[in-house]
Amino acid sequence: MDPIFDRLGRLIRSFGAETNGRSASSPSNDPDLREAEDELEEFLRTGRDAPKKPASQGNRTFQEQRRQEASRQPPPRPAIDPAVAQAYAVLGVSPDASWDQINAAHRSLLKKHHPDRHAGNEARVNQATTQSQKINEAYQVLKKHLGR
Repeated sequence: MDPIFDRLGRLIRSFGAETNGRSASSPSNDPDLREAEDELEEFLRTGRDAPKKPASQGNRTFQEQRRQEASRQPPPRPAIDPAVAQAYAVLGVSPDASWDQINAAHRSLLKKHHPDRHAGNEARVNQATTQSQKINEAYQVLKKHLGR
């Protein structure tokens, strides 16, 4: 066996020596300490690390527990304010869009629906005006929501 592990075992045993009036050779009343000492003795004797499962895991292995944790669904996102959701919909971007994407959508929609682009047709000018107001309001709601 590797001498470093022998020294490590002696060092660990020495920490328990003469604590609270008992010697290191006396059996411990702590089940966790006894389990750790047995695991160390087995490792030192065989040279192989046999993984022990904590009592809280029951019959599951560590790998099974990690697999189960990885397969869990992520927690649902908190519900966003309906006004904010409507603002995202007006601009045509998803709620996880970056600020640059929101800004680009705002600019392109304003270019498309600006009243000056529809000069000469009064009905279309009025429609473009209301649409650009909605776009600007949605942009302001998102700007306030995102702290910009």
